[in-house]
Amino acid sequence: MNRRLLFVHAHPDDEASKGAATAARYADEGAEVVLVTFTGGEAGEVLNPSADAVTPEQMASVRAAELAAAVEAIGFTRTHGMGYLDSGLPEDPADVDEDCFARVPLDEAATTFAELVRKERPQVVVTYPEDGGYPHPDHIMTHLVTMRGLDLAEDPAAPVSGEPWRVPKLYASTAFPAERVRALHAALEDREGENPFERWRERLEERPNPPATPDAWVEVGDWLERRDAALKAHVTQVDPDGFWFAVPREVEREVFPYEGFLLLRTDVPVLPPEDDLFAGLDEA
Repeated sequence: MNRRLLFVHAHPDDEASKGAATAARYADEGAEVVLVTFTGGEAGEVLNPSADAVTPEQMASVRAAELAAAVEAIGFTRTHGMGYLDSGLPEDPADVDEDCFARVPLDEAATTFAELVRKERPQVVVTYPEDGGYPHPDHIMTHLVTMRGLDLAEDPAAPVSGEPWRVPKLYASTAFPAERVRALHAALEDREGENPFERWRERLEERPNPPATPDAWVEVGDWLERRDAALKAHVTQVDPDGFWFAVPREVEREVFPYEGFLLLRTDVPVLPPEDDLFAGLDEA
């Protein structure tokens, strides 16, 4: 089977922080690994204190260049920029401008995405969970557009160009599942200095309901450097001396060299925890 995997993201830098090492691994193993990015990240701010100042007018072109560098570091086969405007992160979601991605009519964006799905014909799609992973309006919209787009892609009566295609397996990415937070917190507990995962662990314990346990754990120890290179490519967004790099890579490789994914839909039998997003498809 010619393996085809489609990652769906909201902004430049999301591809580096969510599933980047998994994408690099599958690309190295010969799969077609395709990236969809819905917005250009125009509403972003410079979050790296060591980065040069960027004006709002420059942000779109700067982030496009950063994305291109991250794509090269990860090794995506192809990329698709959908061209929608970043909605930003206002305190009140109702304040999102009408011309931004989160305000685009759902079927309009979903039809465009469905056409891309029919063209790429992936066996596996990775998107965001229903809550977006965190409450950014573009992340929530990405989930909605993905789900609706996949329905349209397989519907022969839908007004979508191309031959219908049903994606057999659908996952949601998890950047920091509880298992990862606890493992890295424990690994750093006896080290000198601040443990960056202490407050994360406390918040986990304070939650009334435990977070969902990923259904798939992909081992990515040999691809962590590629993930780091992709993160550092986003110079305006990622501080190389910041949180993302607080754990020595040899420690992460030893205690938790995995990326986790929630299974949203499958047409083939699965037995979690999976160690391969394509599990069951080669025999289907």
